[in-house]
Amino acid sequence: MRGGILTKQHNIGIQGVFNVGVNMLSYESTAKDIESIGPKICVLPIGSLEQHGDHLPISTDTIIALEVAKRIAKHFNAFLLPPIPYSLSLEHRKSRATIWLSPETLISLIKDIAHSLEYHKYEVLIVVNGHGANFILRNVVRELNYTLNLLVILIDLGAMYFGSRHSREVHAGRSETSIMLYLRPDLVRKESAKDYIPHVTRDYLDYLSMLDISPYGVWGEPTKATKEYGEKLLNNIVKEAIDYVSEVIKFLKKCGHFK
Repeated sequence: MRGGILTKQHNIGIQGVFNVGVNMLSYESTAKDIESIGPKICVLPIGSLEQHGDHLPISTDTIIALEVAKRIAKHFNAFLLPPIPYSLSLEHRKSRATIWLSPETLISLIKDIAHSLEYHKYEVLIVVNGHGANFILRNVVRELNYTLNLLVILIDLGAMYFGSRHSREVHAGRSETSIMLYLRPDLVRKESAKDYIPHVTRDYLDYLSMLDISPYGVWGEPTKATKEYGEKLLNNIVKEAIDYVSEVIKFLKKCGHFK
């Protein structure tokens, strides 16, 4: 059975794109660090490499997912794994800046990581998904939870700040731009931002690419973005994610499936 989990609240400063900083277990730690401390929880951020309009970097999803994952890892004294910087980004393939994986590749990658963690007797894997089109992750997580002695919990950032299929915020809009203004203002070209809200719902990306639907590669209103809104939104997302993970573990303990 899985062992106990320590929880501790931390204050976290903003770091560079892939620089984690000190005082936490991560891919910047040594093997001796990991072996001696023996964390029970791992956190895996998943981003993407794809166009985000003319105003945001192609690594936007990775930057945001990594920051959320850092804060979750800090809270649970967890081992922060390196981010996966590629995703299912076929809907953005008309841009030469977009590099994508096949569904089969992403599924295999997540499964192999989970099997490695189970082998080493980690107890929990928290997957922080920063790319909205990775719909297969929920099925993968369910399969892993039914087949491995490892609890896998999915945190889907897109669902948190985009909401329903009728949302006016889908890609590179006010939400993502605001968070990037808070995290990495040096990478945001606000003067190049253009608003565009198509007259269809986001499931039309099943039929057409983003650049077919939006000439700017944007679905939202990035010109309305502010650093203050980004800070508030990110803090709310992190709190909701931490609360959700805690609730899942508490419920499973109550049901006798987790110790």
